[in-house]
Amino acid sequence: MRKKNFKLVIIVILFVGSLTSCSDVWDSHYSPVFTEKSDLNLYKYISKDTALTTFTKMLKVSGYDSILSRNQTYTVWAPLNNALTGINLSDTSFVREVVMNHIARFSNPTSEITTKSVFMLDNKYINFTRIGSGFTFGEKNVVKSNIATANGILHYIDNYVPYVPNIWEFLGKTQGLDSLKKYLYSQSKFQFDVAASGDPIGTDSLTKQLLYDSVFVFKNLILDKIGQFAKEDSIYTTILPTNAAWTEAYNRIKPYFNTLAKNGGAQTQRENTEMAIVQDIVFRQRISNPNLLDSIVSTTGSVFKSPGSYIFSGATKTELSNGNAYITNLMTHKSVDSWQKPIRIEAETEAFGREKSNCDIYPRSSAGSGLNVSQERYIYINNLTTNNTSLCYVRFPIPNTLSAKYNIYCVFVPTNIESAADVRPSKATFRLQYIDATGNLTSEKLLTVTQNVTDPTKLTKMFVTQIQFPYCNLIDFSSFKTSDISVKLRVDNAVKMSEIANYNRDLRIDCIILEPVQ
Repeated sequence: MRKKNFKLVIIVILFVGSLTSCSDVWDSHYSPVFTEKSDLNLYKYISKDTALTTFTKMLKVSGYDSILSRNQTYTVWAPLNNALTGINLSDTSFVREVVMNHIARFSNPTSEITTKSVFMLDNKYINFTRIGSGFTFGEKNVVKSNIATANGILHYIDNYVPYVPNIWEFLGKTQGLDSLKKYLYSQSKFQFDVAASGDPIGTDSLTKQLLYDSVFVFKNLILDKIGQFAKEDSIYTTILPTNAAWTEAYNRIKPYFNTLAKNGGAQTQRENTEMAIVQDIVFRQRISNPNLLDSIVSTTGSVFKSPGSYIFSGATKTELSNGNAYITNLMTHKSVDSWQKPIRIEAETEAFGREKSNCDIYPRSSAGSGLNVSQERYIYINNLTTNNTSLCYVRFPIPNTLSAKYNIYCVFVPTNIESAADVRPSKATFRLQYIDATGNLTSEKLLTVTQNVTDPTKLTKMFVTQIQFPYCNLIDFSSFKTSDISVKLRVDNAVKMSEIANYNRDLRIDCIILEPVQ
């Protein structure tokens, strides 16, 4: 027994010795970092320093006196009294913003620091930086550093770091942006997160539904599309229209989205118009001088050339925590750059319900031909008719037309792409179907085409017609039916049997193009 006890004592002594050794290593490594150590928690230490009396009052007003008394680790950058002169302690919202902007979780000593982006309690990122032999926090000088307390580290700074709003906060606080704010705020909702809420904590006695320790997640469908204004780790530049700019843009864009009653009428028209206004107001990264850029791309993919003299012209810049905001009194986006881009239907695609009659259709590649065929793909339409009465044709549905004016073109691939010896051109006629001003679907009207003969040796961009569609025909690609597409262009072979010596009765089509008319 004595032998066993002796061994136990030896083991305990060795274990305690190892702890002492580790403690010595810890102190030898970290002690030089700290200029002072205290057994007080952060709040008690701060409250006892007469140089921090104003900040102490701010901690009490904001409720962070109790936070800094907890058994958790924080780092505080405390502004000196003279830095807080004029602070209105009765403005609790402002005081809370400032306080949270100076506290971070975990330890942040100056050791081994060059520049560190510190995540603060208000979800902002502030740079803690070495400047020569000293340090700055948010570009304010650190005058005393590395005071170790019972629950964290304290640094003193010579001025307070102003709370800088992000784009979402700026939108909510800035006068004159009510129209934009109303629209974006109307798209916000808090969605119940079952996974984050964990297991049920009970059952409602009346409804018998499960009860959770509920967690709700902020969602905004428009911000999901154009940019997360409320996130501090996402940097954007955005154009924010004033109320006057919003009204002007709304009235100008609204006619493009004239909608049939069965498709939602005035309500859908308003929703599409509002989305058109905001769809290209956000750009990635912080743009400080748009005049230096040849072009920029919005988060939805639209390209704007010479943005400094175009969409940013006359706008006033404000630097925010997650980017730059440019307030404008006039939205200058052109329709063709934004909400009414050209429509191109690749002939080889069947996704929209392409139809045919009296022909076989074969996809072909133009690779190596030297022709500028879009996506290097076209269709070869092999005419199966042997008379002039049975027409060979292909019908192309055209989705997402607006209630606007377009020039319609059909691009033909030359005959000699398949046989160099065949230099016979083809001929085509066209029929168009759409919703007319009465709200009814028209019959396929034969269009009068000035020149309907293709060039046998090069691409032919044949002008079909110019048309003003009375109603828009927007399609939800996730759930549409081919019958939802009301605009359809039919391309017919127009070569008669008596003309085959001089004309080729087969057709080769690259694409259909609708170009907006300004």
